[in-house]
Amino acid sequence: MTEKPVQRRPGGRTARNRENVLRATADLLLSEGYEQLTFARVAAAADVAETTVYRRWPSKVHLAADALSELARVENPIPDTGTLEGDLRELLSQVVALIERPEVRRVILTVVSLAGDAEVVRAKEVFWEARFAGAATIVSRAVERGELPSDTDPYEVIEDLAAPAYFRLLVTGRPLDSRLVERSVALALNGPNIRSMPGPDRHTSASIHG
Repeated sequence: MTEKPVQRRPGGRTARNRENVLRATADLLLSEGYEQLTFARVAAAADVAETTVYRRWPSKVHLAADALSELARVENPIPDTGTLEGDLRELLSQVVALIERPEVRRVILTVVSLAGDAEVVRAKEVFWEARFAGAATIVSRAVERGELPSDTDPYEVIEDLAAPAYFRLLVTGRPLDSRLVERSVALALNGPNIRSMPGPDRHTSASIHG
């Protein structure tokens, strides 16, 4: 009887190494901060060769950005509640819960302080491109359901939604509470693109609470 060849998952080892490296990076970032992050420490924690880390990530800035993107993807999955309002509320609630964690807040503030570094700027661009691409799914589904006009700019909707939370985090320090979530959802739902949608029932109403 001829034995069947073992089916190996394409890129299995590479995928596992990447997962281990990003997990180790996130753990180090959140527990000890960006300043203490090194390729050598990440490689040791992930049980991979240091060259494995260097080959994939050109700098610790890119490594940190990739790890934070993966953390956000896992802990902030794109919601699908069936309505635009529900999706926006759930998305922002997840974001607020994540950035309210002291260790996450510390990393964000540290990275922002490095804004003059060209590598940091590019890494942040990659991070936000990935986050916006995922969140844009919410807008695309809303267009398909007829809740939004077809020319709605997904980036503008998500910017309207998330900007107040990051303004409070980075500038004023005011609470990231449920009032902020409801107010931000209402602002996003009444943005210029959404107001252009005909019909009184294009979305359920959202009152501004603050």
